[in-house]
Amino acid sequence: MGRQHRLDKVTHLSEAGRRVVTKAELDLAGVTLQERRSQVTAERWRQLRNGAVVLDHGPLVDKDLWRGALVTVGDGARLGGITGLQAGGITGLTDTDTHVWIEKSGRKGLGLITPGIVVHESRRWTSDDAIDDGDLPRARIEVAAVQAALWAFTLRQASLFLVMPVQQRATTAEQLLSVLDRVRRHRFRLPLRAVLADIAGGSHSLNELDFVGFCRRAGLPVPARQVVRRGPDGRRYVDAAWPEFGVSVEIQGAGHGDLLQTLDDDVRLIDLACETEAAVSISVLSLRTNSDQVIAALARLLMSKGWRPAA
Repeated sequence: MGRQHRLDKVTHLSEAGRRVVTKAELDLAGVTLQERRSQVTAERWRQLRNGAVVLDHGPLVDKDLWRGALVTVGDGARLGGITGLQAGGITGLTDTDTHVWIEKSGRKGLGLITPGIVVHESRRWTSDDAIDDGDLPRARIEVAAVQAALWAFTLRQASLFLVMPVQQRATTAEQLLSVLDRVRRHRFRLPLRAVLADIAGGSHSLNELDFVGFCRRAGLPVPARQVVRRGPDGRRYVDAAWPEFGVSVEIQGAGHGDLLQTLDDDVRLIDLACETEAAVSISVLSLRTNSDQVIAALARLLMSKGWRPAA
């Protein structure tokens, strides 16, 4: 087989939409090390780690970017966390780093491979937690979601990574909880279990007693609970109220709404209610993940109705 024929076999991969070619694929095509170096030197190809090449010099995006990260990290690498969710079809995520996980092996310096690739070594995840998905091995959706939550910087961000795949019907709160239950130590473990219970509507979801606790800790007056109100449709109960200030609160279940919109709207609606009789709806997810801002907004509302904090 002549040199040009060998290179043509690689070119066919590019024509099929494959820009990242592994050393194994080059070897299968019969491309020699000298021919590989010649193409790189001539700037037709770009060299990656572990013998892989990019068949042009353009920027890598989407699947080519992920494939390049996997071959750069090497054997046993799988897409995980945010990238695993993106590769699994979850939309609305804008992170541009490529998150790759490998089983703990003592390999050092993996996080310094190249900018844009974040490598996570862990004994927590095994091959049973991954699927092949063609040439892009990745964590299963529920595993990727929990990984993303554990690797997040804030609880609000972590909660988003659990809510989005449920909202997009890629998994369930129960499946996520089964994965999270394998985690023994993490600063977000307990609050994330509570978030998943709220999403699933479990018996341990946040209720008006929890809300009273938030108010007490913030120095707000203790609200009355299960207050009777009369409306066009007759008697109804509200979860919590300050009748003396004309403020009532309904605690709404997590549901499958847009989490970020919910978090922002809860604060905005409280502020808008400062000018009139206020019946406020607050989602349990806001109280779980954004409680400081929600309670601060409630304090502003109560002060607009005449309450003054103790000196």
